Amino acid sequence: MKKSIYILSFSLSLFIFSCGNDENKEEVVVSDENAQVSYSQLPAITSISKEKLAEINKWKKFKELSSLMEKFQRQNTGDLTYYAEEFIRLDKDIEKDTLFPAKFEIPDVKSRLIVFNTFSNQLKVRLEENAPIDSINITRKRVMMSYNALRDQLSESLKSKIYEDFINNTPPSKEKP
Repeated sequence: MKKSIYILSFSLSLFIFSCGNDENKEEVVVSDENAQVSYSQLPAITSISKEKLAEINKWKKFKELSSLMEKFQRQNTGDLTYYAEEFIRLDKDIEKDTLFPAKFEIPDVKSRLIVFNTFSNQLKVRLEENAPIDSINITRKRVMMSYNALRDQLSESLKSKIYEDFINNTPPSKEKP
């Protein structure tokens, strides 16, 4: 009889304590949902001369990506899923773009687009799996750095290369008998 009283009292006390813990857990979950996520500051967008930027902005898909990246660079709070999905959509549009400028149809630019696509997909996965803020910040920085590398490469491809002009414009030499 004493054993059953001890077991009953122990079970009752265990039940009471476990019910009290559930209420505290629910309050913690509610407070976590209301917390505002704040991201670290991203590096600045690489500047390009106005002449080259005017030439690059003739490419409409890249101009659309540039405006989205400017907004992404200023975004320090909130949900970034929209940006990740838009980056992926724009990257697919750029790949399929029939108006891809011939000046940029080079392996250097294509490889930077692939890197940008890789980090955009990585950002989307990090956001979907609710990765820690540090991991998301690192991926955000990589997306921005890959975009800057793409801008630099586009600018580089527009540079006038004197030696190429010289080689292409040199008349064929006449052979002496």
